[in-house]
Amino acid sequence: MGRRPAGLLLAPLLLAAACTGSDSDADSGSDAPGGKTAPESSAELQWGECGLEVPDDVDLECGTLTVPADRADPGSGTVQLAFGVVRTDAEDPADDPLVYLSGGPGQGALEAVAQAFEQLYAPLAGDRELILLDQRGTGLSEPSLACDEYTSWARSTLGAGLADEELATQAVEALEECRQRLVDDGVDLTHYDSAASAADLEDLRLALGHEQWNLYGVSYGTRLAQTAVRDFPDGIRSVVLDAAYPVDADLYAETPGNAVRAMDALFAACAADPGCAEQHPDLGQRFRDLVARLDAAPAPISVPDLTTGERIDEELDGAALAGFLFQSLYSTELLAFLPETIAAAEAGEYGTVALLLGAQVQQLDLISIGQQLAVQCQEEVPFGTPEEVARAAAEDPLVRGFFEVSPLTGPGIFDLCASWGGQAPDPVENEPVVSDVPALVLAGELDPITPPRWGEDVVAGLAAGTLVRFPSTGHGSLPSHDCAAEITAAFLAAPEEAPDTGCVEDVPPPAFTTEAVDAEMTAFEDEGLGLAGRAPQGWLEVFPGLWQESPLVVLTQQVVPGATAEQVLGRLATLRGTAAPEPVDRVSTDALDLDLYRFEDLGQWVELALADTDDGLVLVQLTTTPARADVYREAVFLPAVEALTPA
Repeated sequence: MGRRPAGLLLAPLLLAAACTGSDSDADSGSDAPGGKTAPESSAELQWGECGLEVPDDVDLECGTLTVPADRADPGSGTVQLAFGVVRTDAEDPADDPLVYLSGGPGQGALEAVAQAFEQLYAPLAGDRELILLDQRGTGLSEPSLACDEYTSWARSTLGAGLADEELATQAVEALEECRQRLVDDGVDLTHYDSAASAADLEDLRLALGHEQWNLYGVSYGTRLAQTAVRDFPDGIRSVVLDAAYPVDADLYAETPGNAVRAMDALFAACAADPGCAEQHPDLGQRFRDLVARLDAAPAPISVPDLTTGERIDEELDGAALAGFLFQSLYSTELLAFLPETIAAAEAGEYGTVALLLGAQVQQLDLISIGQQLAVQCQEEVPFGTPEEVARAAAEDPLVRGFFEVSPLTGPGIFDLCASWGGQAPDPVENEPVVSDVPALVLAGELDPITPPRWGEDVVAGLAAGTLVRFPSTGHGSLPSHDCAAEITAAFLAAPEEAPDTGCVEDVPPPAFTTEAVDAEMTAFEDEGLGLAGRAPQGWLEVFPGLWQESPLVVLTQQVVPGATAEQVLGRLATLRGTAAPEPVDRVSTDALDLDLYRFEDLGQWVELALADTDDGLVLVQLTTTPARADVYREAVFLPAVEALTPA
């Protein structure tokens, strides 16, 4: 892949994972000590169907809130905000709910309920209601500022062999086509910024009848939370800022340095781990050498389209490899696998890199790029200069190519914002937020985009703020560690008290080597699946029958009605362009006779067990990295196969 324009800056990486100045409501309402006085609201609330798949054990009620697009001009049109309320079954629920504010900017909240509830929302859904809001322009809210023109273009150029400059030109053209469509549809992009979204929050709080509530923001959501604390503090009991993004940060000029800092921190963590240091000595210099070598001579790779299974021939240059590492550092669950992935790439094996690059392209569907640009071009870009961003991008050759060319992450953002931007921002949009609202700030030591020092900057203005730094953690601490969830729960129970943070000392380092792998199997029975057996304790059950330790280690146990082993093997042969795999073993239990297969695909090692039954195809599949295949086969796959029985 050439220096393909990136799609995400601040959005957390969701592999089961950025902002504007004075807006139209900056002067709507009289200034008052401690924030704004909101004008009399004309918001209208209506409950209705959720229109999305909801896990069986989640009690979600959905609605829409219709608010003025421009509160200074109520006759200018409306925005419909989609929201959901996760009801609690606690015996003595708290009166004050918690609101989840997504990152991006551009990520919705509701669409993640189906497959990411356990990871993203369950840690927050305790003894109080959890409110999920699709910010204006995102998710199911209307109008949507999603840019299908851009996401379709990004997919269509895979394998096209275009030069960097042509890719950048086409990216700008696709984004301009999106902007023009939105304008033709009557969307005023100046109505989309953090201040407008903060006023939306205030309207929602009043419409739902809450005297106060709590805010949890992650990534860009922390900037929105700070804006709400600044503008409407009276309705906010407490705020949790996970991967904090200071209002006064210079995002585009600081990001290249933040990326290099996180990469160096990963290399240092490997060097400090005896096993990793032995297997991957001098990893940092070797990675830099590999980036330079690939820039001089790109390598052929096969990138999967995860929506179709199609494999697309591409070339990987050094800039794309650096971008891959930058994006991968977002995910705490991926950290343990990055040294072995780099070592494999150094040896000419790029399967894992290609697989994760395909996943990163797919994530563009989760972001409303139009909303991201509307926000960033109004409240972030106007406070920087292209010269500063260009100097920052050129400072280190490790990331220079990745940040220099993209119109979304480098100096090209200023040309892009010439058409996407709006009126001059209020200077307050570049000033640190000062508040006495109780705040908990969480920071990951390996976060490549919002470093711990940004958490320090934010908490400096919060008189009742507490900063907690998590070792061995990427972008977003709460979805990654039970410890972060425990600290957050304690804080929400008593925001005026400093929470006990002792569990941070027990956060384990990444399991860089197979010797550090710890997999313990536990019994399960699921009538919906029609199966009983054993599954890895502590792995995330993304949905029934699929357990995930990381995006690269996944166990599936399913009954597929109407399918046969012959059909599955034939489909595998078609996708891989090879003959169908042959059985390598057979396991017979009291209930099943399963044929076992082992093969490598897309840089992953696949263990597969199949048995045709009257109810359908019984399937057990474990995918791991090749370096860990034998360990996970013995510790997870074979125990799962041997214990499996129809329920």
